[in-house]
Amino acid sequence: MTLRPYETMFIALPTLTNEALEHLIETFEGIIESTGGKLIETDKSWGLRKLAYEINDFKDGYYTIFRFEGNGDVVKELERRFRLSDSVMRYLTVRDERKQKLIAKGTARKDAKMAKKKKRQAQRPSVD
Repeated sequence: MTLRPYETMFIALPTLTNEALEHLIETFEGIIESTGGKLIETDKSWGLRKLAYEINDFKDGYYTIFRFEGNGDVVKELERRFRLSDSVMRYLTVRDERKQKLIAKGTARKDAKMAKKKKRQAQRPSVD
C-alpha cells in the first residue's frame, strides 16, 4: 500500500507539565510508527501559544506538529487516540501534497520550455 504524506497539528492543555507533554508527544509518535507509519518530523517549536478563542475555558495551549507518511489506518488510529486523550483540546490532520505539487509544477515548466524550444526550431527556415 502506498504511503501518503500527512501533517497533523494538535493542541494540548496548558496545564500539562513539560514531562507530561513530552510523554504525550512520545505516545503519539509511537502510535504513528506502530500502525505502519513513518514519522518524518516532530515540530515542537510552536510551544505555548494564545488561542484564537477559548476552548473549555482555556486561553492557551501547547501546539505540536507531526509530519509523517502513512495510510488511512494510521490517521484513523491517531485521531481515535486524540479523541480519547483528555490532554488534547483540538487536532487537525491534512494530506501534505506540497512536495508532489512542487514536482508537478517543475515538470510542467520543463515540458513548456521543451515545447517552446521545439516550436522555435520548427519555425526556423532550413538552410541547404
